Amino acid sequence: MIDALDPGPAGDFPHLPRTPDGYLDTTRMPVGPRHQLTPDGRRVLIDVTPTVRTLDGRLVPVTDVVPVAGQ
Repeated sequence: MIDALDPGPAGDFPHLPRTPDGYLDTTRMPVGPRHQLTPDGRRVLIDVTPTVRTLDGRLVPVTDVVPVAGQ
């Protein structure tokens, strides 16, 4: 099974959801800070941006690999 965060042979990420213009589709893959409730009811701020490992081994936000429209 192929995952959206799996790199292609060229080190790109061909399975990431994209808009017709080639930007990251943030409707299908949200990025950035979001508020979430913990099991005990506290409200916390988390960054839901996934990270990926590049061919040279660096761990980077997915937005460094595929840009988000308007950023």
